[in-house]
Amino acid sequence: MYISWTHFYIPKVFAGLAFLVNPMFVYLIFTEKSNNFGNYRFLLLYFAVFNLIYSMFTILVPIDTHSYRYCFFLFLSDGWFLEPSGIGLHLLSARCSLVSGSYAVLLSHFIYRYLAIRNSSITTRFKLYMTGTVILFVIYFGTWNVIVQTLAWTSGEVKDYIQNEFLEIYGIEPPGVNIFSLLYNEGSSEVILRSWVALISLTIISVTTILSYFILGYLTIKKLNEHAIQVSQKTAKLQKDLLKALSVQTIIPICISFFPCVICWYSPIFNIHFGRFLNCLEVITLSTFPFCDPVAIVLCLPALRKRVFSGKSSSISMSGIN
Repeated sequence: MYISWTHFYIPKVFAGLAFLVNPMFVYLIFTEKSNNFGNYRFLLLYFAVFNLIYSMFTILVPIDTHSYRYCFFLFLSDGWFLEPSGIGLHLLSARCSLVSGSYAVLLSHFIYRYLAIRNSSITTRFKLYMTGTVILFVIYFGTWNVIVQTLAWTSGEVKDYIQNEFLEIYGIEPPGVNIFSLLYNEGSSEVILRSWVALISLTIISVTTILSYFILGYLTIKKLNEHAIQVSQKTAKLQKDLLKALSVQTIIPICISFFPCVICWYSPIFNIHFGRFLNCLEVITLSTFPFCDPVAIVLCLPALRKRVFSGKSSSISMSGIN
């Protein structure tokens, strides 16, 4: 289903850039002299691997979003799994759940930075910590996946609701695609209830996680200030640079993923629509952060930034960051 050149090519371009940038990012981290990033480099490797998996799904499971009256729906727009099938629905659900997975990946970084500044023994027992991060990811991914899967029950009724709109915009009837949807009004009580429960659940997960970022960031900065006179100026500066990089790394998906999703989720409640521009923008922005985040980290960390722009290996010591 060809929608527009921007929708078709731009997400794939960003996915391709992510496959180029993330291996380079891993190379920079693991070739720092004397393993300067300590155990933290494995968490960054985990982050880079997630970016590659997310980008692979961007290519293999292309999506589009649309709003019509009191309904928001998301569907597979192209590729091998376009036609309705069980595997197509599962892949679409997984693609949606990876957004929640990105929240878990970032949260594990904030938790690590807070524990590291407190000199917690957990950061030295890194296998234990990585096991915890994987469990955290599975919880987020699984919870989001269950919520999204419940919306499959609403799709039959919604396909009838959006049939004329879908046919006019996309040139095919909605039964011909895999689709998840939220319907807040003008539907059966069961479908409306499922939609509201799903919306509230998704919102709670997103908002509480973002609040956790801010709380952990504040506690980390507070602890950094308390330890300022106990550690060297170089170590304190490095910790602040790492936290700055993590903050930028977090702001990017909040701005280009969370906020567009919230607008698309909530505007149909009031029968307010911002046109195809917002829908297309959301699809594009959801594909950008696996490329933007590693670039932001490199630019925010002086040691890595100098290596990229000078082409020389850094001799700056980064000991003390666990």
